[in-house]
Amino acid sequence: MNRNNHSNIKKSMRKFKFDGKKYGYDLAMDLHPLDGRPADYFEHQLHTIDFFEIMFLKNSTGHININGFNAALKPFTILCSSPNQRKTNAILEVEGYHLVFKDDFFADFFLDKLFVYKLHFFYNAIHPQFFQIDQTEYNIIADSLELITKEIENFREDSRHIIRSLLYFVLTRLNRQYSDFYDIGLSTYTDSMVYSFKDLLEKNIRTLHLVNDYANLLNIERSTLNRLVKKQFGATTKEMIQHRLLIEIKNELVFTTKSVSEIANDLNFSEPNNLSRFFQRLSGISPLDYRSNSKMI
Repeated sequence: MNRNNHSNIKKSMRKFKFDGKKYGYDLAMDLHPLDGRPADYFEHQLHTIDFFEIMFLKNSTGHININGFNAALKPFTILCSSPNQRKTNAILEVEGYHLVFKDDFFADFFLDKLFVYKLHFFYNAIHPQFFQIDQTEYNIIADSLELITKEIENFREDSRHIIRSLLYFVLTRLNRQYSDFYDIGLSTYTDSMVYSFKDLLEKNIRTLHLVNDYANLLNIERSTLNRLVKKQFGATTKEMIQHRLLIEIKNELVFTTKSVSEIANDLNFSEPNNLSRFFQRLSGISPLDYRSNSKMI
């Protein structure tokens, strides 16, 4: 990180990068048990990653903050993180599994560049990217994870096929559990347009805030986009955009020392008062009060 270009970041923020040379062959993913890992294995200071990450925590204590959502850990918690999201891991006792993969993993491994947007636990604009499952479900998933780790340790010519099938099962199973936990639409096979919308939302949220902006990028009618998004995610397109923008503002307030005016300019608000009114309406608190009340300061 070039600190001269990030003078408003409150602390020196470490960025973890995917190690593609660990095994001597290109697998674009890694999975290993967390049992016995010391607490300092987890970065408790503010940091980002350049890969996707899922932690399957069987029985861990502590608390985490992912993309502005904070929670104390409970048994059988699943933590999901995406590239460049800001997070902290104050995890004390650890038992479970750690899965990581590159951002182009789905396009290369599953031949579907939009697959990541079909998984509700990544890039969710409304719900946290962590949830709990029951012990029976955890054991079902853990069995598959154990088979994957054995394939990685004893890699053979056909191992990619086995890993692909097992991982597809795990991710799809997690998607079902996440959808049930937050009571949202389950289908991962609806019109691909909604996943293209989520892709565009992540790439353009700092500059584009209107439904028409995204409808125009997708070259579809606003009403069509609203219908598809509402069917898939249980929220309107406007709600998706506003909640994602709110997360972006919260991250700026918590993790930088920028003024409200500077944040408004960076996020393409016409004036600071518009940002303040937007934030107050959605969160019930002013931007400055939110900053002063934040435990992350």
